[in-house]
Amino acid sequence: MSGLPKTGGRKKIQMKKIESGRERAVTLTKRHNGLFKKAHELATLCGVQIAVICFSLSGKPLSFGSPNVPFIINKFLNTNQVEQQPNDSITRFINSYHESELQVLNRKLDELKEELAKETKKGQILQERLRDSLGCNNYEEYIKSLGVEELKELKYKLEELKRNAECELDDISGGSTSANGDHEADLSKIGAPKDYLKM
Repeated sequence: MSGLPKTGGRKKIQMKKIESGRERAVTLTKRHNGLFKKAHELATLCGVQIAVICFSLSGKPLSFGSPNVPFIINKFLNTNQVEQQPNDSITRFINSYHESELQVLNRKLDELKEELAKETKKGQILQERLRDSLGCNNYEEYIKSLGVEELKELKYKLEELKRNAECELDDISGGSTSANGDHEADLSKIGAPKDYLKM
């Protein structure tokens, strides 16, 4: 139907070096986490030995290896030699423990990403509601857009709201309220000194 507005959808990223250094760093962070996760899944599902190594823009090494990066490098460099993977039970237990811990951390990372996406969505919805109700992006913009009479009316409503809240607080606590709106406690009931009560 030609009358419907076209949505942007997912745009194909052109495969060329990103010009902005900040965007390159963000993309590297996102992509290398995904790459390491896929490498771990491949190692777990297919039982293969795998290593991924890259360096950040600042030169910091980033790596993932199963069972570990040094072993994979040694095996790659010595392909004609007999495989020297450690077979003792302690090493196998440590490797198994590390893999299980990595799986747990990956699950937690996925959960945190889901929570972040939910909270981001909530923030967008609240921002839209605020924009719809006030006609502005935030409360400060709304205040600046008001005229003198509107500000007076808003001040009156806030003071009335404050009075109502104080009355409700009195009803709940059963305490008394002084002329200036401060709440006074009955000090005689808590054994306060008589001199203090006369003040």
